[in-house]
Amino acid sequence: MKTMSIHTLYILLSFATACLTVPLQAAERVPLKLWYDEPAVEWMTSALPVGNGDMGAMFFGGVAHEQVQFNEKTLWSGSTEKRGAYRNFGNIYMDFQTPDTCSGYCRELSLDEGVGRVSYTIGGTRYVREYFASHADSVVVMRLSTPGSRGRLNLALRMVDGEGRQAVTGGNMFVVSGRLDLLQYEAQAVVKAEGGTVRTEDGRLVVSGADAVTVVLAAATDFDLSSPTYTSGDARGVHSRVSARVERASALAYKKLRARHVEDYSRLFGRVDLELTDDVPQMTTDELLRNHKYNNYLDMLCFQYGRYLMISSSRGGAVPSNLQGLWNNVNNPPWECDYHSNINIQMNYWPAEVTNLAECHMPFINYVSTEAMKQDGSWQRVARKDGCRGWAVHTQNNLFGYTDWLINRPANAWYCTHLWQHYAYGLDRVYLRSVAWPVMKETCLYWFDRLKMQDGRLIAPDEWSPEHGPWEDGTAYAQQLIHELFANTFEAAEVLGENDSFVAQLREKYALLDNGLHIGGQGQLREWLKTDDTPDDRHRHLSHLMALYPCSGISTLTDRSLVEAARVSLNWRGDGATGWSRAWKVACWARLNDGERAYSLLKKAQNITDVTVVSMDDNAGGMYGNLFCAHPSFQIDGNFGTAAAIAEMLLQNTVKGVWLLPALPEAWNDGSFEGLRAHGGFTFGAEWDDGRLTEASVKSETGGICRLYLPGVKVRKVTGKYGRRMKCKAVEDGVMEFMTKPGHTYRIYVQSL
Repeated sequence: MKTMSIHTLYILLSFATACLTVPLQAAERVPLKLWYDEPAVEWMTSALPVGNGDMGAMFFGGVAHEQVQFNEKTLWSGSTEKRGAYRNFGNIYMDFQTPDTCSGYCRELSLDEGVGRVSYTIGGTRYVREYFASHADSVVVMRLSTPGSRGRLNLALRMVDGEGRQAVTGGNMFVVSGRLDLLQYEAQAVVKAEGGTVRTEDGRLVVSGADAVTVVLAAATDFDLSSPTYTSGDARGVHSRVSARVERASALAYKKLRARHVEDYSRLFGRVDLELTDDVPQMTTDELLRNHKYNNYLDMLCFQYGRYLMISSSRGGAVPSNLQGLWNNVNNPPWECDYHSNINIQMNYWPAEVTNLAECHMPFINYVSTEAMKQDGSWQRVARKDGCRGWAVHTQNNLFGYTDWLINRPANAWYCTHLWQHYAYGLDRVYLRSVAWPVMKETCLYWFDRLKMQDGRLIAPDEWSPEHGPWEDGTAYAQQLIHELFANTFEAAEVLGENDSFVAQLREKYALLDNGLHIGGQGQLREWLKTDDTPDDRHRHLSHLMALYPCSGISTLTDRSLVEAARVSLNWRGDGATGWSRAWKVACWARLNDGERAYSLLKKAQNITDVTVVSMDDNAGGMYGNLFCAHPSFQIDGNFGTAAAIAEMLLQNTVKGVWLLPALPEAWNDGSFEGLRAHGGFTFGAEWDDGRLTEASVKSETGGICRLYLPGVKVRKVTGKYGRRMKCKAVEDGVMEFMTKPGHTYRIYVQSL
């Protein structure tokens, strides 16, 4: 490379801030962290998140007064008959017997370790707090200490539930419990002091003269997705589960708790590395976002922050991330923090496979497969109202299968793209047979019954283009998604060796299906068959461009006329947008191999904002100081969409093979990545210099042929185990392939033409 990587620069330059927590000589890479020199003042814009997939918490980092707000993913009001809302579980407040003024203040969130930290000095005593949510032990942990000083911690703690009701105290424990419309819930927090004393006083736990304090928090409900009633057990069972978690975790020393968490978290987070050369930022994250957003470190941070949020909000269980992941501090959040089926829940999972977090995709996949296959469940009843087999959903959905506000029939096909992509990346035939295939088949049956013939083509009647325009037959949104569903299901049938009457019918209908790709009189990709598109339509949804991204019906390597039509439509929509919409546009321009336009939109998506009320104003959207995506208000889909779009700029699955660096902007002229995944069970790394690929590597999970599309590049050789040269062949211009073995890694040496 022409310049040193940002990681190397970190070793050579002084990173002189109060947040430096490791010696320079021990560091191998720039710490990926968000950091600030003052406490948070607003939950949405500046508090920092930790999560373990089931529980989440936000810490503020106040000096004299600390607030830690917490959630549990299944705490919903509502039922099978009422939408309800995702709820705030509660807060833990800490009041310290110290002044509110200090020196050397730093509040940070390490993405490398999944640990939050607050540190400052008062009167010569250094105060340090750490926060993490452990998936390994199913608890949230808070640690307070004064390194080098003893007996200096004096504070009072109190805990309240989401309604503001005071927790019950006893010994060194808080307990809150109750019932919502359908669910029983409980949370417990144990306060362990090292040295000093803990006593109960007026509903508080008062710590005096302690050397260190550890707070262990656990919470749960009796929610059970697989149950017909969506619950199992009773309040006693919830109490037993929460008690067991707290007791097990509290029995461990803090160092052990922390080490177990970091090891478990790092196993996922450490799979992917992205390095983009630039100056090392020596400013707080909000300052970086506000005044220096063209520093490439911010792009690295936004990419990895999306992965951090996915690991933190979508691990284990069968409950997907909602509109705010699993973080929420009110009981009436915007759109109820629901599962919105016309873009939002899908975008939450766009980066799962490509950024090497396939496990984090499973909560959404399990949710879809469970609800879709529930006999006479609410999703199947929606289909029956249409006189169809299979299942369908409306736009807004709660935790209990309840679905309402504008039927969104094509969402069933959209959901199935996720089931298929999980197979396409990992090639797990057992999963395909047992999980994806039954749901995809039922979804096809719905459309077999729903489609009608019109002018010799099969058309979906009376459909929409979310969330605007007329309802009419054959909208591009519906047709493109159904086409993708039929194509994927037909491929699944071939993989599984299915060739029955269903497959014959699928083959017949697929041949007759309108694909939703029609070019209008002004060169645009039509959104409706009858209604004319207008060049001044700036609507936030890009529903007629499903085939461009996230689906695969439009490729720059095949039909140029469709590519140009998509380009016209994207230009008509413009570069304005809020939150998730702008992230979608970044991904679309990446698919068009326009790295400069994608990068320009990425920078617009990083506009800092402090608007926390619902707004569709372009100028109100962007990112908050804590890097949460602002729709506004906060919606996490934009964080995930941004991570997916950055990955799309670096690697794409194409009809000609895996394309490395397909939309690289000039700003990222030198860099490298490791760990991005592609279809076929392949994991790639790449290095580039002056915008040109210099070397690549690929690990094969399942074996088979690795096919690459590398235009403008000559492959000099491919080496495998022990550096042995592999046979590779050029298939066509820019396309080469070679055979791989399961578990083996191969290095690809190239030179520019």
